[in-house]
Amino acid sequence: MIFTIFFLILGFNSGEVLSNPILDNLKAKYVSSESNLLDRNGKILHTLRTNTKERKLNWVSLDEVSQNFIDTILIAEDKRFFEHRGVDWLALGSGIFRFIAGYSPRGASTITMQLSSFLNDELKPINGRRSISQKWNQILGARRLEEEWTKSEILEAYVNLVNFKGELIGIDSASRGYFGKLPHGLSQIESIVLTSMIKSPSGSKERILQRSCYLFKFFNSEEDCSSIKEKVEEVYSKNYKIKHPYRNAFHLAHKLLTIHSDIETTLDFNIQIFAELALKKHLTNLKNQNVKDGAILVKDNKTNEILAYIGSSGNLSSSMEVDGVLAKRQAGSTLKPFLYALAFEKKYITPLSTLKDTPIEIQSGSGLYIPNNYKDNYNGDVQSRIALGSSLNIPAIRVLELVGLDEFLGILEKLNFTNLKEPEHYGFSIALGSLDVSLWELVNAYSTFANKGIYTGSKITSLESITPMPIYSPAVSFLISDILSDRGARALTFGLNSPLSTRYGASVKTGTSKDMRDNWCIGYTENFTVGVWVGNYTGEPMWNVSGITGSAPIWLEVMNFLMENKKILPPSPPNDIVEITFSNGKSEYFLKGTEVFKYPEINSILYNYIENPIQDSFIAIDPDIPNTHQKVYFKARILNPHNSWRLNGKIVGDTSTLYLWEPQRGTHILELVDNKFKVIDKVDFIVK
Repeated sequence: MIFTIFFLILGFNSGEVLSNPILDNLKAKYVSSESNLLDRNGKILHTLRTNTKERKLNWVSLDEVSQNFIDTILIAEDKRFFEHRGVDWLALGSGIFRFIAGYSPRGASTITMQLSSFLNDELKPINGRRSISQKWNQILGARRLEEEWTKSEILEAYVNLVNFKGELIGIDSASRGYFGKLPHGLSQIESIVLTSMIKSPSGSKERILQRSCYLFKFFNSEEDCSSIKEKVEEVYSKNYKIKHPYRNAFHLAHKLLTIHSDIETTLDFNIQIFAELALKKHLTNLKNQNVKDGAILVKDNKTNEILAYIGSSGNLSSSMEVDGVLAKRQAGSTLKPFLYALAFEKKYITPLSTLKDTPIEIQSGSGLYIPNNYKDNYNGDVQSRIALGSSLNIPAIRVLELVGLDEFLGILEKLNFTNLKEPEHYGFSIALGSLDVSLWELVNAYSTFANKGIYTGSKITSLESITPMPIYSPAVSFLISDILSDRGARALTFGLNSPLSTRYGASVKTGTSKDMRDNWCIGYTENFTVGVWVGNYTGEPMWNVSGITGSAPIWLEVMNFLMENKKILPPSPPNDIVEITFSNGKSEYFLKGTEVFKYPEINSILYNYIENPIQDSFIAIDPDIPNTHQKVYFKARILNPHNSWRLNGKIVGDTSTLYLWEPQRGTHILELVDNKFKVIDKVDFIVK
């Protein structure tokens, strides 16, 4: 240090003064050790550390830093910061005097001098010390900084670049790492402890405690250091941990943030957050039925972009590191639409074709295969529309017999289901979902129907490309979509009122794997495809949870959110679709050339719903006609003496004949119930 003064007096210059960047350039070059996963609008979804060499967080302005810390740092590092012009000559002289007197010299580097060394690698100490020429250039660099920058700018840069204990650089990382708070919230004691780390970033607990107590006495001369000791013990009792406020899209962040750079995705922040909350809410309601895990994927069918990617239920999960979007699970009944679409395409069947839902035994290479329906009951002859809509197992096996295993696996391969094995590995059980699939694969496959038979896959960043591939014709895609949106077609298994019935006519399918280990709900509109999986990553079975009670309510909530304020128009049939209306008033769609003109009489629950009054109808009482002469008739499509009318919660008659009711002004709820009072159908209407 004494030699430095001599060089100053002599005007010694070891070379050209190192230049310093202006503050704006410095901020622009400042790079956090964390990378951000961004949504389509630049909002942060998830923050992940991608630089392991150092730990820096955000650059903060001075007004974002606690005054406690500013006061402490000035007292500890540079008492005359606002008085000198880069070099504190009094401190420097004191250091020289102590050196001459034989004492250990105190550091005389000002905040500006320290900042000068932060900005120039050539000024960094070698083996813990600076050479005389380095010290000289540090002084000159500090003088240059004071000429070009304001004091506030110097102080702001310093608190963002100074090294604290260990690898932490900058006040933001130190404050959040050790105390879990932003810098503006630092208390005096916390500020003292952090400031004490600057002189000895790798110092022992005793050294930090000693410095902290010294600073504490400066501010609180009458008090002991017990509170400081407690805070230092707290800091050293646990490793620092930086908790980021952005923890959404965890799995996608770990998948994409493999280099040190922010990545913008196609995700939509609002949709992502809403879907995450919906998943956690419904899984919380199911926790007593041994359900811990779930995943959601949302796709924009128009752009093929993924809007939400939720790989797990977070802290509810049994293994939150598992990515439920990509994990392979048993498909259950979710593959049936692709099977029926193939049969329609080949014109083996039509939506009106009769399929037998009766017990069946199939001889396979591994023995006798005897499939059952979901509820272990059989319905005799059913139309293929009903068989698919109600997800009947035996008819699906019969359709697979028609199209063949090889053909079906070929379609699944075109739909990009991966790791497919030879047909013999699956046998006819593949129609019922013995194939392992991922939510990613299912959402992309179902969106093929929404995209008129074109498989596109999905993209998560704008850099990804899409290669469209025709799989089904637009006409077949229309038929499948129409059946999957038909609440009457699914009524045999799911009833007419379920989470699958929407006001906008979404096409939707559920699936449940063996022993209730997985259940799925995949559905789409013209705009969106939403897929939900619910189960346990451990493979444990759920307790009495089906697609209707597990995944479907989550699917419905997310789809309702997406479709809010959307203009809903019924899909128009393609040119090669023919609609036939029969003499009994019923109608059906057919591929051109497969039309059937006589409607088969099959006893089906398809038409066992309320025909009159219709939903949301308004009925006006005529003031010129006596009330006793005015009647509203209640009519079900099938006259069944075992079903009853329940009006506003009270049984008023059965459906064996046309029921006439004297209208009363007000809002009314009419329900069609069976002999166990289970609701088959319900309408709301108003009498004025």
